[in-house]
Amino acid sequence: MSNLPQVAQLTFPDSDLQTQNTAGQPVYATYDWDFDVGDFKLVDGKLVLLTGLDYLKVWIQKILRTVKGTLLYTDTSYGFEGYSLVGQNFNPAYTQSEYQRMIQDTLLQNSAITAVSGFSFSQVGSLLTISFTVDSIFGTTDGALGVPA
Repeated sequence: MSNLPQVAQLTFPDSDLQTQNTAGQPVYATYDWDFDVGDFKLVDGKLVLLTGLDYLKVWIQKILRTVKGTLLYTDTSYGFEGYSLVGQNFNPAYTQSEYQRMIQDTLLQNSAITAVSGFSFSQVGSLLTISFTVDSIFGTTDGALGVPA
């Protein structure tokens, strides 16, 4: 019996591993992820494939929860660098403009996203909540990120 985590024991058919269609265009799809549990969501024992806005919502959460330059992503641009601002004593206007810039830079890596706008900031205690709107080829969705202030 293997001691590998269950997620590492999953197998995927070759057809599920393709990242481009026959026309060379990106395929916007991901498997559903349960962020509370930290594992793939399963329905009847099978992975759930997401496309469209559902795909985008999961992709946004994944990239914003990944600290840029860590683990598997050391030599890539994948991840969010905003955690470098946590604990810094900058002017709040500067901090907000940096979070806005970093979120836009991070999310616009996905070619399905056309704009990130409508930023608002609210702080309750030591939690800064950043809300924003994401426009994409699939439609519009709202996003939010909570960071320690």
